[in-house]
Amino acid sequence: MTVICDVDGVVYRGDQLIPGSDTALHRLVTAGVDLYFATNNSTKTPANVAERIWTMTGVDIPVDSIVTSSEAAVGMLEEAEHPVMVLGSDGITTALAEAGIGVTDDPMQARALLVGLDWDLSYERLTRAADAVRAGARFIATNTDPTYPVPGGLLPGGGAMVAAVQATTGVIPEVAGKPHRPMRELLRARGIGSAWIIGDRVDTDVAFAATEPDWTSILVLSGVTAQREALGADHVAPDLAAAVDLVLAI
Repeated sequence: MTVICDVDGVVYRGDQLIPGSDTALHRLVTAGVDLYFATNNSTKTPANVAERIWTMTGVDIPVDSIVTSSEAAVGMLEEAEHPVMVLGSDGITTALAEAGIGVTDDPMQARALLVGLDWDLSYERLTRAADAVRAGARFIATNTDPTYPVPGGLLPGGGAMVAAVQATTGVIPEVAGKPHRPMRELLRARGIGSAWIIGDRVDTDVAFAATEPDWTSILVLSGVTAQREALGADHVAPDLAAAVDLVLAI
């Protein structure tokens, strides 16, 4: 049995563990479930995600069992599309460095633009990003999640930064993260067949499962989606603990 789990809004919100998530992950591991994590959060590397899961839950997840939208975006690049401009955070720049791909701040030199959640977003950085696209750089969004769940509410997500570049340039980006093909290919490359997909977004996690005939979605309501918005999911659960109850009961 395989479970592919989202992180933000499922295991934790910001720096707060969602109650019961630690026990739920321990139960999956104890039951011998093949556990993977797939996150659209482009600010974190797989190592960052593994460390946070360990710190907050005590569950040790191998780094190669974690895939991120930054990795998926970098995997889309062709050799002729270097150097790359980044409107985003360390998750993207680290993935580029690990792939041996150079980065530039010069819009005229950039052959591609990768956009994700940018903690240091500024008018100047947005302007350079838009200039790069207008100059012909390939426009790749790590994800288009409009919001990012934190304790007590929602912050603008990577999709907000993507939308700003799109509105400024009129260019529609290619998207790497869930529910799109590049992220699916990262998981399939790990030999994953049938799987449960657990996440908190209809437009990413539920849609992600719907693209594959042997994937089944469980939407949890601990993140950005309310019960009234839970459309199209194969199953709905209040949180990860209840989702794991369902997985282990079948």
